[in-house]
Amino acid sequence: MGVIRGLLVVVGSVLLFLSLLSVTFFWVSSSSLNYENLQDSAPSVIMDFLEEVNVTSIIDSNYNLIQTYCNSSYANSNYVFKEGNYTFDIPCESVSQGRDTMVQEGVKNILYKIYYTEYNCNFFDCLKVSPFFLISERAYNYLDAKFYFFLFVSFILIIALFLFIEKKTNTFILTGSLMIISALIFVKIDSFFALFYDKIFFRILGIFFSQSFSVSVSLFITGIILLMIGFIFKIFRIGFKISGLISKLKTIEKTPSVKKGKRTKSK
Repeated sequence: MGVIRGLLVVVGSVLLFLSLLSVTFFWVSSSSLNYENLQDSAPSVIMDFLEEVNVTSIIDSNYNLIQTYCNSSYANSNYVFKEGNYTFDIPCESVSQGRDTMVQEGVKNILYKIYYTEYNCNFFDCLKVSPFFLISERAYNYLDAKFYFFLFVSFILIIALFLFIEKKTNTFILTGSLMIISALIFVKIDSFFALFYDKIFFRILGIFFSQSFSVSVSLFITGIILLMIGFIFKIFRIGFKISGLISKLKTIEKTPSVKKGKRTKSK
């Protein structure tokens, strides 16, 4: 029975580690694809991807026309123009802030359209359609659902290990240790993609892992907390054992000893 229990613990530990790796991966990727986070990480990549369309040059050549348009009765609207396969939508309120702001607003508008593009294909087929699918709402929803799925699987595995591990406090220590390892694997993965800065595909993948550091730190802290809980329970358990041993010793000391006397013959 002990061998079977030990084997189940080993298998469960391996499965929990793989599940926690999946949790970390999908947590990082879904957090990175949150639209608010993309507004910080994606515009520069989109600008490089649109090298064949020199947005700055186009805005410079049309700057006077844009100013005239925005200073007219259309001041509260957007100036829209198309260049190549891309449509730029520049708010008139950004015109007074200069060319750089106008370019940023134009790129943000493109990001918005890329993110909310509707795809009628499954995840892997959509990857073949466009690399920008990786920074779409459809990809975010897919990865976010996977995150919650593996989080649920991890929770079930932790409960199973709690039942099979003989010393229950080791469940916290084991889970915390595996979380820390998972966090350390992903903590600087975005730096790896930075090595391929000149490759647009790897730069898009870099966006995919832009939140790896913050997520890994959160997971690392959670792992440390679980380790501390496990060690605290162990300390209390040892304390209770010592307390119980002392109580037994005191009980033995208080128990009166029975002396055996010599029997005398009656006359």
